[in-house]
Amino acid sequence: MRFKHHDAEYELPDDWWNEAGMRASLLSGSSYVGAPSQWPKLQVFELAINDVQPVLRQGSHGVFNDNPEFGTAHDRVVQILKGFRDRTSIPPIEVARLPSPQSPQFKLIHGVHRLYCSIAVGFSHVPAVEVVDFFGTYP
Repeated sequence: MRFKHHDAEYELPDDWWNEAGMRASLLSGSSYVGAPSQWPKLQVFELAINDVQPVLRQGSHGVFNDNPEFGTAHDRVVQILKGFRDRTSIPPIEVARLPSPQSPQFKLIHGVHRLYCSIAVGFSHVPAVEVVDFFGTYP
């Protein structure tokens, strides 16, 4: 399955999509169900996907990557898609606000798999927390 975010094009393997039991008609709402943030002082908010800069990286599977700490790209993507399908609470993405006025307004800090799975399923928003400002200051 191919999809776009701004001018960048991405791919999610069809077999991963099928393994997760995905059908677009299964999903409702503009976003996945967000879990509480690991940052207790930060408010989780609904962020329009179009307000996030595209990620331009080549992981082990396009924008998706394997990670020794978190598992293979395949396992991570299938788990996220199943979470979307089952309406399981999933952590918000973490973003930093870019200097304004600018569009998009945010840079993704953590949550590439969650963001790009959200785009693939057709969500317009994602749960997010602003964890760092443009100058790199954490809360």
